[in-house]
Amino acid sequence: EYYAVKAAPNPVLLGILTEEGCGVDCSSYTELMLAEALGFRNEDIMFSSNVTPAEDYLLAHKLGGIINLDDASDVEVVSGLFSLPETMSLRFNPGGYFAIGNDIMDHPQDAKYGMTKDQMIDAIRKMQALGVKHFGIHSFLASNTLTNAYYPTLAEILFQLAIDIQEQTGAHIAFLNLSGGIGIPYRPEDTPNDIFAIGREVQQVYEKTIAAAGMELSIYTELGRF
Repeated sequence: EYYAVKAAPNPVLLGILTEEGCGVDCSSYTELMLAEALGFRNEDIMFSSNVTPAEDYLLAHKLGGIINLDDASDVEVVSGLFSLPETMSLRFNPGGYFAIGNDIMDHPQDAKYGMTKDQMIDAIRKMQALGVKHFGIHSFLASNTLTNAYYPTLAEILFQLAIDIQEQTGAHIAFLNLSGGIGIPYRPEDTPNDIFAIGREVQQVYEKTIAAAGMELSIYTELGRF
C-alpha cells in the first residue's frame, strides 16, 4: 500500500502508516519534500503526477522513488534529465467508457492523462533501449467507489494488458498499481466496501490470468479515503 499523501498530508499520520508498512504515493514537489523529511526513500515512494515540472522529476529521482509517467512524451522529458532507473511505471488509459455491469463509472476517453496500449508498447520499447529493465502499469478509472467489483474489474483489464505487453515486447512487468478509488460510506444508507472480499476476487482474477500465463507480479494500491 502506497498511501496517497494528498488525502491527508499529516506527518504524524504518515509516521503511523510507516509503522504499518506503507509507502507513500506523492504527486507534487511538496509531497516529495514531506516524504524526504520523514525518511522515505527508494521503492517506498511512488511518484505519480500530471504535467510535471522538471524539478519534481529530479527530486523524485534523487530520492530513488518509482516514477510513473502519465504521457508518452514524458519518456523524452525524463531521459533528458537523468539516466533512467531500472524500474519505471506507466499510466494506462483504455479510452471509451469504463463500466461495471450496466453502470458507467467514468469516461476515460475524456481524460487528459494516460497512454493507450499502443503508446505504452512504444514507450516501453524506447525505455528498454535506454536501459530500463522492469516496468509497472498504473491506472485510475473511478473515484470513491462503493462497489466491491471495482478493483477486480480493473485488475482483470490490467492483468490482460500486462500479459499482452510482455508477449509483444519481452519486457518484465514487475507490478500493477491499482491506484485508489475504493471509497468510504459518507452517508448512513451507504454500504461499506468489504476489503477482504475485494482481495479474494482480485486473487481469483490473478489466478485465471497472470498465474495461468506463467507470470508473477506484485500488486500495489494508492488508497487515500479507504
